[in-house]
Amino acid sequence: MKKTLLFFVACMMFVFYAGVSFGQCTPDPLVTDPEGNGEMVPDTIEIGENSAFNLTLTIIAPDTASVGTMGHINLHHITVKSLQNKPAWLTYACNPSTCEFIGTASRCVLVSGTAPLGSAGFIAIDVIVDVYATILGAPVLVQSDYNSGMPLVVWVHPEGWGVTEQVYKGFGIMEAQPNPFSNTVKLGCYTENPQNVSLKVVNMVGQEVYTEVLGTHSGDNFFQFNGNDLTNGIYFYSVIDAQNRVITKKLIKSN
Repeated sequence: MKKTLLFFVACMMFVFYAGVSFGQCTPDPLVTDPEGNGEMVPDTIEIGENSAFNLTLTIIAPDTASVGTMGHINLHHITVKSLQNKPAWLTYACNPSTCEFIGTASRCVLVSGTAPLGSAGFIAIDVIVDVYATILGAPVLVQSDYNSGMPLVVWVHPEGWGVTEQVYKGFGIMEAQPNPFSNTVKLGCYTENPQNVSLKVVNMVGQEVYTEVLGTHSGDNFFQFNGNDLTNGIYFYSVIDAQNRVITKKLIKSN
């Protein structure tokens, strides 16, 4: 599989510049990168309003990458310089504190904070990095202040998320099958009584890419969703019943 810096930065989701928080983290030894494309676990940060969180992200950088118009390089490491549009309530710390992510090495980032009431939604963040290539056996800066070109997102749920687990009497959704998907994916819901139920699919910055209204019957119901025209990446799909109750899940498009 072709390795690109954009792919790696998108998978990282949240790699944070040192000096904002002084917590420590330890990479998960069970996280591996068998394809050599870069890996980040977990790959999505979901938090709730007014609820403190403390999350360790394990990150493995690739050893080769394509950077802008430079083409293919032997990647020594990437140093995160800044995050644009980061909310003030979110803090972070890298291990190592330099925020240098060396190719094939396992590193981590500690992310913590409390999202205030009224902050529910998607927060788009741009990651700015310095790129170092291995040239004659030594690391050399080949691209400074490089914008990944893909906004990253914190997904903040309304207060009470995780407590109710978004389970309602007489209304629920089935897990997407398959997920990740390449072209078509089966999205279904359960309703106790016949009603009109809406499906909305949004991208990582909250832009709606698909919507459908389905007249359901009692029991299991399925939407006619085809994501063949979508680009690879992370999406979120929400099902809204006639009482305006909402259940949202993550959906991954990957060819």
